[in-house]
Amino acid sequence: MSNDASNESEKIFESLFEPDNAEILTELKDGSKPLSVLTKKIGVSKEELDEKLSYVYYSLDIEKISKVLENDDNFKNIDDGLAKLDSFLN
Repeated sequence: MSNDASNESEKIFESLFEPDNAEILTELKDGSKPLSVLTKKIGVSKEELDEKLSYVYYSLDIEKISKVLENDDNFKNIDDGLAKLDSFLN
């Protein structure tokens, strides 16, 4: 095992046994959660949470995004919303 891989493995193991991280991972075991839910549950800032989970990789679920974009119901009243936003800006 390379030294970099060994260091990364060591960091992950240390993180798993840190109490806040263990609680975060318990929260994530049933699926993803919004950052705001995790920070509130654990009682840490977004920055602290990011540091604690620095070994986690973020990804995009393109299928989920596509379903949202393809659903016309998600775009109902968009013209009214944009007009209202425009009235606040002008």
